[in-house]
Amino acid sequence: MSYRKFNFADGVKSQYSSAWMAEAKDYADQIVKAPNVGETEQSGTLPNIVNLFSERFEELSKILRYEWGFHSVGTIREIRKNRATFKQKNINLIGMVCDVRRTKSGGRMLEMEDKTGRMSVFVPKEHPAIDTLLPDDVIGITGRYMRAGEDFFIASRVQYPEVANHQNRGGDDFDPVSVAFTSDVHFGSKYHLTKEWGRMMDWLNSDHTVAKNIKYLVCSGDMADGIGVYPGQDNNLSITDVYDQYEYCARQFDLIPDHITPIMLPGNHDVVRPAEPQPVLESEIQKMFSDCVHMGNPARISLNHGGESDPFEILSYHGKGIDDMVPRMAHVTYEKPAEAMKEMLKKRHLAPMWGERNALSPEETDQMVINRKPDLMVTGHTHAHQMEWYRGTPLVVSSTFQGQSDFMRMLGYKPKMGYLSVYNLQNREMKCVGFADQENPSAGYSAQQ
Repeated sequence: MSYRKFNFADGVKSQYSSAWMAEAKDYADQIVKAPNVGETEQSGTLPNIVNLFSERFEELSKILRYEWGFHSVGTIREIRKNRATFKQKNINLIGMVCDVRRTKSGGRMLEMEDKTGRMSVFVPKEHPAIDTLLPDDVIGITGRYMRAGEDFFIASRVQYPEVANHQNRGGDDFDPVSVAFTSDVHFGSKYHLTKEWGRMMDWLNSDHTVAKNIKYLVCSGDMADGIGVYPGQDNNLSITDVYDQYEYCARQFDLIPDHITPIMLPGNHDVVRPAEPQPVLESEIQKMFSDCVHMGNPARISLNHGGESDPFEILSYHGKGIDDMVPRMAHVTYEKPAEAMKEMLKKRHLAPMWGERNALSPEETDQMVINRKPDLMVTGHTHAHQMEWYRGTPLVVSSTFQGQSDFMRMLGYKPKMGYLSVYNLQNREMKCVGFADQENPSAGYSAQQ
């Protein structure tokens, strides 16, 4: 079979660096599975929710202090008590945004909160952060009062606890193997791309240089279409029993060659609770799969291919939190969801807004906080496809294997279907292969930092 028609270069060894020429079968699996998320016994009471926000505030405050220099920080109670003092000099404040209001001047009036009280903070329209501030963000503020005796505090600096520029792990100390990414396959949907999925299985089992180099296949949610996810879904199903959907998925996973280990996490269509973080799929479903590592959503996947003391960490998140960002940020769209991923890295949180479209669970700790800088971040959900770098971190929006549904057609949204993204741990190159019969201007490229 020729793969040229899949818009990907032939597997001629001279076209690839030595890292791509290694065969994954020569390297053992080295996955360190993180503790499962979404499994603490919380009842959703007010104290549970208060504790969640308190824990989030403490974790992100530490990042602001130790990574962004917010050492001399005043509490809101101290700042309000000493207005006259802070008319003369700037003061640092760390707080959580309770409310964001647009002012007539084009700036933003924030209602800020810490554990000692609340205060209003004005952010001028010139500040680059004004279009990305969301309720429940934890931020650092530097500013002063405009006039003594008046409760009008103006910010000169707004700092997110964001991921600073850094070089992700990888390079010559790591095994020359690669990780592939897909999501939103939607087995059981009548729009599932059966032909294109079959093409990908044929390619993964071929002698293509890149196919033989793949060690892991990360599946970031919505592998099954589910039941009752949206009104009228029954009309769009080819398999109407959800367990039959997973059984079919498992048999398709049996086609994946032995040198590739699949890693699966749930999404909003899967048979787990919709509130994030989502626990791992139930054991009855896991038993259907002969060789698959199951994790919750989000998943922190550590690969010890650089040694146990320096693992490569992949942050895989299905991406439902993007639904809360699209209506509030003009530059974040479903066509370019990597912009939402950049905002998540800035905020160090995958879904900061409580009580919006994306349901959140009040776990004992906020498992949606991005404590550690990931070496690679991947999302799905949007049925888009992107591969790029942000501040030393490769970002992957994994492609879908579901065609344009009637709902998508009504919205005028065209999914980017049938692409497989591949990242090599050693040379930090990204490649893409397309399996759908469509225009694919991005397929076949190598993206490098």
